[in-house]
Amino acid sequence: MLPLLLSLLPVADSGSCSAGTAYLQLQGNVQRAVQLRAGEFEPVDGAVGRACRGATSTDNRPSYFSAIHGVSSLEACKTECLSVDTCKGIEYSTGRCEVWTRPEGIQASRALEGYSCYRLVDESSSTTTTTPFPAGAFEAVNGGIDQACRGGNRGDNKASHYTVLSMPNLVECQAECYSRADCKGVEYSNSRCEIWTRAEGIEASLTLSGYQCWRKTGGCSAVTSELGATDALCSEACSYLAPGQWPCGEGGPCFCGATTTATTRVTTTTTTAGTTTAASTTTAGTTSTATTTTTTTSTTTTTTTTTTTTTTTTTTTAATTSVGSTLPPSSLVEQTVQALQNSNSAGVFQYDTGNGWLESDIYTWPDMIEAVRVMATSGVGQLKLWLGDSNHIYGLVNVAAFLAQCMQETIQYNACDENNWSDNNVVAEAGGSTYSSTSSCGQLHQSYQDYGCSAEEDALAGGRMACEVDLNMEMRAFTQAGWYGAPAKLFCAPKSKVPKAPRWDYSSPWCPQEGGWGYEAPFADDVDLDTYFDYVNSGGGCKDYQGIKTGGWKFDGSGCVDGACPGADAPLFGQPEGRTDVEGCCWWGRGVIQTTGTCNFGKLNFFMGKRAADENRAAIYPSIDFCKNPNSICDPSSPPELKWVAGMFYWLNAVQPYNSGGWNYKTELKKWVDGGMKMSDTSFINGASGIVNRGCHNPPNCGTGELHAGPARATNFQKVLKAMGLI
Repeated sequence: MLPLLLSLLPVADSGSCSAGTAYLQLQGNVQRAVQLRAGEFEPVDGAVGRACRGATSTDNRPSYFSAIHGVSSLEACKTECLSVDTCKGIEYSTGRCEVWTRPEGIQASRALEGYSCYRLVDESSSTTTTTPFPAGAFEAVNGGIDQACRGGNRGDNKASHYTVLSMPNLVECQAECYSRADCKGVEYSNSRCEIWTRAEGIEASLTLSGYQCWRKTGGCSAVTSELGATDALCSEACSYLAPGQWPCGEGGPCFCGATTTATTRVTTTTTTAGTTTAASTTTAGTTSTATTTTTTTSTTTTTTTTTTTTTTTTTTTAATTSVGSTLPPSSLVEQTVQALQNSNSAGVFQYDTGNGWLESDIYTWPDMIEAVRVMATSGVGQLKLWLGDSNHIYGLVNVAAFLAQCMQETIQYNACDENNWSDNNVVAEAGGSTYSSTSSCGQLHQSYQDYGCSAEEDALAGGRMACEVDLNMEMRAFTQAGWYGAPAKLFCAPKSKVPKAPRWDYSSPWCPQEGGWGYEAPFADDVDLDTYFDYVNSGGGCKDYQGIKTGGWKFDGSGCVDGACPGADAPLFGQPEGRTDVEGCCWWGRGVIQTTGTCNFGKLNFFMGKRAADENRAAIYPSIDFCKNPNSICDPSSPPELKWVAGMFYWLNAVQPYNSGGWNYKTELKKWVDGGMKMSDTSFINGASGIVNRGCHNPPNCGTGELHAGPARATNFQKVLKAMGLI
């Protein structure tokens, strides 16, 4: 299976582009001279790995740009922009150029692998392309676009909730709101700006063409340009962290001065009446109070937001409520967990043995429930598993969509570690040797140890986010595929111990079975690595895992050269030739949605592991060093929910916040649930599957290929929902 968590690929900065005359090739092989505008291009939030956006990181209306396909390079895309009088900047990904003509320019960006965003600085332009408030200061209400703001429900539009002003554009409307402590958000349409001051804030919206609704969240800004800090970067980076944590405090380059304090009251129908519990957390002079009252009335939710300014520095503990985020009420978590515990989970998590299906012994329902509890309560900084606001059914469907992907990607193989899947077909496409042991270094033109993080992520981490590569690191995976003759577990070792990489021969030798003549017991899973490496170097076979039927290590055969069997090259990662060793190759994929590469393990360590603890930040796993031991995710001695948590970390980052091309993940989920959860309507699950498998909700429209195994993922989704008793 392909690793799903890929780091940003490096894209060369072409520098500035000045005025001049370019000759553009036209159809019919005719040339004409085009006078280019004067101006230079500046990177937006570092440019590399950033997709351009309008007023906020979710503002990506098609009217803002013209997409040109077949553009060969970033430089050519810049030339396209300079030939358009109204161009404000460009977004470029391989072969695709967006020429942005939005009058307000490019004011924000979003992290997106393989994209670059540049703003055109043109002295002749009178339009400013900066906002007087940091990116992330406002969040879209139910998608934002074509939404009119409402109070407690869709019919609540009292005139006392807001003040009407005349503003030329949305940005100035938001700027007015940002400057006022009593403002909770804005509604904007055709110069009409509603400044919402309702004490409880904006809790609902009504679909209405031409309107936009944005809720004020509080924001973070850069107080220095050191470490490459920008307002947009600070806003995005600090959204992952609890208040006061470096770099969003403690003398860091970011300052978060608008703090959101939320009070949520949830009432549900139970047999217990009059029971009230309250919890309060004080952070840097700001008190966050969560109150849950249980009565026999119907469910209602009220959120009160208060903006304050703080200047003190705090030391954050795991119990601190994060800026801009409301911890899911304990009753909501309990409802979700109880529903999962009451589910009929037998037969849901199964894997294919080749001769039938068995219950997975690696991925279990109870471990998954514990991961849900951890990620819904502690989470990672501000990121928490979404359990549906006030309706736990939404949360269960979110979990079901996540599990549908896990069942397709890993559970059906009973694999925690990445399998060696570089078979004849892969080699025919990518080169190398069939089932080379260098698959641990990277498969299909990947080089996992060269997955560098972006400059912005390095700045967030104070210099380096990715794990350092230790060339002396040695380890062996815990799992491998289970089919007849399946390749052995991936491993890594310095060249001093395994000088040349062999390949796995799945057809020879045939392995005697227990009780038969010539049988030798396979190695234990915890075999001494020196013993195992000696066995590999000698071309051994039949001892790599329990139940092996055939297979062993070879240093010759198709694709092998001079006693080594190379893998595929990885030119995008600085590896123009296929690897012939496994030195430093310890960063293969692990977990239920596979965490792969030095950057992604570094992120886990920074946000969840030992590095967070060492730097006095809240950590879910303070004793686990994901950089020193990437094997910890699949280690049977690790917390059993960890392999789930690592996958949920991806889900929280990439899927839950997805909002692109008019498709918002949470909005579509709610729409599907409210529409009766009809399995004949696969629009929601196909969209979620597309995000995981191809990076967008509507493949192949994003240019990364067709959705793989869409029907199987939808079937998995249905299977989980039935187990939960929802359908």
